Amino acid sequence: MKEVKGLFSKFKTRLKPFFNKVKSLFKPVNKALKSSMKKISYLYKKANSKNKYVEPLFVISTSCLLVLIMIISIKSFTTVEEVNIASNSAEYLYYENENDKAIEEYRKMQENDNWPIWTVKIADIYSLQGEKEKSNTLLKEALIKRDKVIKAEGYEAYKEKDLELIKSMLFTFTLNQEYGDVISFGEQYIKDYGQNKDIAKILFIAYLQNNNEYKAEELLDTYPLDEKSSHDIATYANMNILINRWDKGIDLLKEAWNIDNNDIKIFNVIREMYLFDKDSLIEELKNRINDSNEDEYKVFLAAAYSMDKNSTDKALKLINELDNKKIDTINTDLIKQEVYNNSNNESMKQEYLEDAIHKSKAIDKESYSTYYLLSLKALSNGKYDEALTYAKKSINSNINNGESFGILIPSILNGKKDFNTIEIYYREAMKKEPFNYEIILNLANYYTNYVSNDEKAKEYYKFAINLRNNNSDLYKKLAEIDIKDEKYEDAIENIKEAIEIDDNIQEYYTTLGALYLIEGNYEEGIEVTRKAYSMNDKDVRALNNAAWYYLVVEKDLLRGFENLKAAYSEISAGMTDEDKNIIIENYNSIKNAYDKYMADETEEFNIKDLKLIY
Repeated sequence: MKEVKGLFSKFKTRLKPFFNKVKSLFKPVNKALKSSMKKISYLYKKANSKNKYVEPLFVISTSCLLVLIMIISIKSFTTVEEVNIASNSAEYLYYENENDKAIEEYRKMQENDNWPIWTVKIADIYSLQGEKEKSNTLLKEALIKRDKVIKAEGYEAYKEKDLELIKSMLFTFTLNQEYGDVISFGEQYIKDYGQNKDIAKILFIAYLQNNNEYKAEELLDTYPLDEKSSHDIATYANMNILINRWDKGIDLLKEAWNIDNNDIKIFNVIREMYLFDKDSLIEELKNRINDSNEDEYKVFLAAAYSMDKNSTDKALKLINELDNKKIDTINTDLIKQEVYNNSNNESMKQEYLEDAIHKSKAIDKESYSTYYLLSLKALSNGKYDEALTYAKKSINSNINNGESFGILIPSILNGKKDFNTIEIYYREAMKKEPFNYEIILNLANYYTNYVSNDEKAKEYYKFAINLRNNNSDLYKKLAEIDIKDEKYEDAIENIKEAIEIDDNIQEYYTTLGALYLIEGNYEEGIEVTRKAYSMNDKDVRALNNAAWYYLVVEKDLLRGFENLKAAYSEISAGMTDEDKNIIIENYNSIKNAYDKYMADETEEFNIKDLKLIY
């Protein structure tokens, strides 16, 4: 202890001159401060002795000042930064869903501009509102004006502006389902001015929607790929998957990984592939692993398994294997957070999301990836305004980042129960990737579940079907909309399509049987209902519908009641409230008639308001 004490004594002795200098430097300041305080104190006492209200006023004023300082301080810590992604006042109104005002603003802008870009923007809003005829007319007017301007002033003066105009025009024509115009104008543009990635993306989806898959294949063979960009390669991989080039798509995804295994576009593309055709994706990756056992394929397979809570154990097994090999990237962190999200382990989910953010900040703290991940974190914590700010920052950091528009912001607005502007962000996302399967499905679900626009919902389900026509669930969703609109013949055709694709789903037979019954085709109705029952003899929907047939058609009270009683006994927590209520109401209605009949068999029973379940 003596040695330590001696060390500090020597240290203190050497620093003593330094402290004396600092003290002498501040001595005049200290002296002036003391003198000023004495003067203020003297003046305050003098004023207080002359007027008894000085002290109370001083106390109140000081308190108010302190409260004001506190409020300003708290506000500075709690106010969420305002971030604007609009490039002009009209676009700002557009994002706020003030469409009429946005159109008026664009019209004013067009009056002062000979280039017809603002007319195209107006056409896009009319398309958004479902006024396709008006939209198409404006697009063609803009094209005529564009040709006149270029003829008079030359193409070079408008090269960049023209690309923006053609992209916007082709996209709006695509959503207006004018695929012939898209193909005609798009091909002419490429012929005149050469390949362009954004034009190629729109042409690609137009070919697929127009059943020209061979043209889509030709286009991909000449696609102007940026071979140094993992983001571009991952997007191109996804386009190949959409035309079932699984070998090439997976090869490209591996290439993207080798360029930048931290690029979150890779994870997002795997999620999209999984939604498109999870069985083909998993089978392809398992075959790759069996053939080569390469780690990249294990990462991709772990990502695919992480999407479903029923396969998270498989994902974790692969991730543990990768951890042992020190493969630790933003994407592997995202896989882990997805696994724990699906297994409802909030703390572990947050931990790996934090790890991903830390890695991304180390690479570039102002990148779109960093802001995207920060937005995900705020969203998972229910901090919706903060999440929206970061999402907009991710857009400003990379305007071509479709996921922020079409996945992140809609999730945030959904959390805020702010459904008015979601459609606009989906639409903007499709401008970046008009073939994005996940965004197309999300848009269809939005029209089904949040704004009840059945025509638009059907339009986007059909849009998705044209990308993958062997997805039976899409036909089932179309049938559900038809049933809601009481278009039972259309519903029958759609559910039959679903069965043709997958004849092992019992629910489809239950629905088809009910549709036949409501249409008066009793023979086929009961036959299909019995088929559904044979696949699952505890299916309450099939039991209820069989009871409906025996009671309404055959007037067999005993048999009908037995079926209804069996359905009633099988009611479970997993059923929808609507189905539960129908069975309970049907059972209570028939139970009264049954009890009367059992007491007196001569008693006639009358069936009223018995309902089928679709």
